[in-house]
Amino acid sequence: MNDLLTHEVLRTTEKLYYQDQYLTAADTQVARVHADALELDSTVAYPEGGGQEADFGTIELPIGTLRFIWAKKLYGTPIRLEGFKGGKLGGIILHMIHPEDLHLLEQVTAGMPARVCIDAERRDRLTVSHSASHFLYAAAIAVRQELEQWTIGCHIKEDGARFDFLVEEPFSAEDVREIERRANELIAWQDAIENTAVQGFEDARLWSYRGIEIPCGGTHLDSPQRIGRLHVRRKRLGKSKERLMCEFPDAAIDLSAYREHRA
Repeated sequence: MNDLLTHEVLRTTEKLYYQDQYLTAADTQVARVHADALELDSTVAYPEGGGQEADFGTIELPIGTLRFIWAKKLYGTPIRLEGFKGGKLGGIILHMIHPEDLHLLEQVTAGMPARVCIDAERRDRLTVSHSASHFLYAAAIAVRQELEQWTIGCHIKEDGARFDFLVEEPFSAEDVREIERRANELIAWQDAIENTAVQGFEDARLWSYRGIEIPCGGTHLDSPQRIGRLHVRRKRLGKSKERLMCEFPDAAIDLSAYREHRA
């Protein structure tokens, strides 16, 4: 591996969202300018990953404010821990700049002071959605255990979440009703949700609730209270492929815990 590639792989972005997921803004500096993105020394912006969509926001610089419309993670090394399927340790985070602001990148230089800010309401909606998705998944696995080995995709957006599976038998109407019942039963317990790093690896995180453990590096609620009642639907994607979707129309959005500075 040449020195340039080694430098690219070893470079890492400090992930402030793991230190404090309610932090919506932070002072940092530009690490590198890319053709259509900015890389910062640290960021509060969660990048697309684990099915969860990325944060949106702005980067305030001496030359002006740039909007970023996506954040994505590059490089990193695979998580080699039992139970983890995918995910990487370390890596850098790119803030993809809005097309209308790309011309400003010509004036940006490495080392320039910056302030990165995210859309707090979008973050909270994604946090509620990701938390809700785990109750859907836990209930689905409880009804049909083989699904754990045949999960082929997921998508966490602001107003809903879904999981895709390979199946020998399609979900029946009774399966869907039972999955919905079990998911809402779990939510009704209103116990604490824990989301902690495993074995000291920042990016290897575990979602835990009433003895259920799911490897996940997304942002999550501390309790399922704000999710409300979950509605579950299924969709046939083709031969041997099924999708389970959940919505939570009564979810409560609460921005009171979000802040621009650490307590």
